[in-house]
Amino acid sequence: MTFKFYESVMSLDTNLQLERRKAEFDQFFQDLMPKLVDFVGRLGINFPHHVLKQAAQYLPYVDHACSNMTYSNPDERAWLLARIGYFIGEYFVQQYGGCWYVNDIEGSKYFARYVVGKFTALNNPLTMVDPFSVAQQYVDTPVPRRLEDLVAEVTAELTRYVTLQQSQS
Repeated sequence: MTFKFYESVMSLDTNLQLERRKAEFDQFFQDLMPKLVDFVGRLGINFPHHVLKQAAQYLPYVDHACSNMTYSNPDERAWLLARIGYFIGEYFVQQYGGCWYVNDIEGSKYFARYVVGKFTALNNPLTMVDPFSVAQQYVDTPVPRRLEDLVAEVTAELTRYVTLQQSQS
């Protein structure tokens, strides 16, 4: 009986989180672009606004600028994690013709998270990436770290998953 009560409380919590994320999505998305441009500019990369259309071309520069970047407190870590997450998300949106959204697929490991997906260049509409999970892995990796390598791993996983789906059809 305790397990069912715990399970229903957890379900209520995640559903509340989903509704909160959906309600906050417009503000999240409105803030994302200027914060990403500001971040790229702070890294000293020229023409930072071009990242909004050419993230792939900026990947080596962001990688180089952040490879040895450290943080000294939780606020700095959160700031870096959010900006790296914005960049990773935009990279995959642009590479595969996707969009940002709140995942509302119950049972998904990314349920109630801001994700990128619905990729037009991939054959599976359910394929998605949680850019903030990827960013967390990056930020928590000791320096020097390689953003290009991590993005390549996610790319390989995305394309492997799509290839597997195609071969099973």
